[in-house]
Amino acid sequence: MPKIAILIYSVDNTIAKLAENEKKGIEIAGGEAEIFQVPDINYKSDLEQEEEGGKARKTNADFPYKIVTRETLVEHDYYLLGIPTKFGNFPAEWKNFWDSNTGGLWAKGSLHGKIAGLFVSGAISGKGDTEMCIMNAMSTLVHHGIIYIPLGYKNAYKELTNIDDVNGSCAWGAGCVSGVDGDRPPSVSELKVHQLQGKTFYERIKDL
Repeated sequence: MPKIAILIYSVDNTIAKLAENEKKGIEIAGGEAEIFQVPDINYKSDLEQEEEGGKARKTNADFPYKIVTRETLVEHDYYLLGIPTKFGNFPAEWKNFWDSNTGGLWAKGSLHGKIAGLFVSGAISGKGDTEMCIMNAMSTLVHHGIIYIPLGYKNAYKELTNIDDVNGSCAWGAGCVSGVDGDRPPSVSELKVHQLQGKTFYERIKDL
């Protein structure tokens, strides 16, 4: 069975909730996935904090997910990346993880040929910032030789073309409009698209 890692950074419940729906879609299709959390920039392991006399803490918004490491990337062949848009790009924590942890993997070609999809959240309605975020993220994937699978329109045409309901998804990947203060929860329509992305992603890779 394909080993799928859902890699997220979430400072509130939005990306985490979207990730759970991506995972549910994978499970509906008969697959399995595990969610991993990108570390904070100032993240220290429990052991490091104990050695410094500090109290160990969980990362980001205190989610229970494991911290993603270089080994996580190597051990899994398939990824779904959950990214909260920051000015149309990776937030600093995502960029720091890739820049500071994967140079050696890039030099060895360790991630070449692995397969990924992306899902995002953005503050405002309109797909420019979230689409740009995915495009910018693809630069990192391309440099590692990671193959990108877009959401497309085929399986979520109704939701993507419904102009009567706000939906942050696009052909590049499932999405969510979270509001300027991050207080808008994902809509039923948006959660459905994330499940559809997880389901179709697994159906695409299961026989590879």
